[in-house]
Amino acid sequence: MRTEQQVTAAFLDGLGAELRSRLTGWEAALPELLGAARRAWPDFAVDAGDFLRWLLERLPAAGPQGAEALKAADLYLAFACARGDAAALRGFERHCVPELEAALARLRLSRVEQDELLQELRQKLLVSENGAEPRIGLYGGKGELRRWVRSVATREGLVRLRTHTPEVGMEQEFFDAFPSAAEDVELQHARREYQVEFKRAFEDALRSLQPAERNLLRRHFIDGLTTPQLAALQGVHRVTLFRRLRQTCDALVERTRQRLLERLPVTERELASLDRLIRSHLDVSLERLLPPE
Repeated sequence: MRTEQQVTAAFLDGLGAELRSRLTGWEAALPELLGAARRAWPDFAVDAGDFLRWLLERLPAAGPQGAEALKAADLYLAFACARGDAAALRGFERHCVPELEAALARLRLSRVEQDELLQELRQKLLVSENGAEPRIGLYGGKGELRRWVRSVATREGLVRLRTHTPEVGMEQEFFDAFPSAAEDVELQHARREYQVEFKRAFEDALRSLQPAERNLLRRHFIDGLTTPQLAALQGVHRVTLFRRLRQTCDALVERTRQRLLERLPVTERELASLDRLIRSHLDVSLERLLPPE
C-alpha cells in the first residue's frame, strides 16, 4: 500500500493548475489527514485518491491552519459509507446507529415508530436517490459525525411528531384564555393605531429573550409541538415544561408592553387593549417575526 505522502503527491500531480493553486499550503496537512483517516478505519476498501478529491470540497476556507478542526476519521467514514463500502457500513452501525436510536428514544415515539424511522434514516443517509450522493455525503467534518447524525434523527423525529394529533392539555387551557381580536372592537382599533410600534416593540422583546427561550417558542408556535412532546424532547416533566413555556410567554408579553409604554402616550383603557392585543396576536406575531434558527 502506498504511503500517505505518495498518495497525496500523486493526487496533487493529477490536479489542474486552478485546483492545485487552491491547495497551496496544504501539502503537509493532507498526508496527515489521510493518515489519521486510514489509522481509524484500516479496513475500508476505497481509493485514497478519491477520498482526497472528495475532501477537497470540505477543506476550510481559512486554510491549512484549520486542518486540526477537521474530523478526518469521521470524514473517511462518511465518504466510504457514501460509496457503499461494506466495512464502512458496518462501522456506521457500530459508531452512529446508537446515536440515532438514542435521539429517537428521547422523543417517546412508539417502538414501532422508532423502528420504522430508524430504517427510513438508514435509507436517507446511506442510499443514493436519483443518482445523487447519499445524504451522509453532506457531512462537512466540522463536528463529530455521531452528533451530526443525531441532529438529523432529531429533525426527522420532530417531523414525525408533528403528524400526530395535538393533545389538548394545560397549554390549550392557557392559550384559550387569550381573547379573539375579531370579538373586540377596541382590539381592532389598537391594532390599526399601533401596528408599526407594536411590530418594533415585539421584535425588540424577542431579541431580549435567551436563545433557549426563543427556541422553546419556535418549537411550540411554529413547529406545533405540544407540551408533552416538548417535555419528552427536553427530558423534563410536562408540568415543568408548561411552566417554562408560560413564563417565557409572560416575559415576552411584559417586555413588549414595556417597550410600547416607552414609545406611546396611552391611557389606562388603551393600555388594557394593548395587553389583549399582544396576547391575542402572540402566535401570528411569532410566526412572522421569530428569526430562523
